[in-house]
Amino acid sequence: MTYIDENRTRVSSETAYLTTDVLNRSNLTVVVDATVTKILFEKTGDETKTVGLEFAKSKTSCRYTVRVRKEVIVT
Repeated sequence: MTYIDENRTRVSSETAYLTTDVLNRSNLTVVVDATVTKILFEKTGDETKTVGLEFAKSKTSCRYTVRVRKEVIVT
């Protein structure tokens, strides 16, 4: 979803969240042109939560698994 802000500038998820300050964080890696192959879930009692994901750059490339402490954002 995109919209135009009060300065008549187009705002997208990328420009709204991935600011220079955010991209310079040492605990963040942004991977582009990758495909999520699996979302990882864990069930504890009655609660199921997302704990990570698996992704690959292409059908024939290595698959990488990442686990998170807080949240998974897939766009």
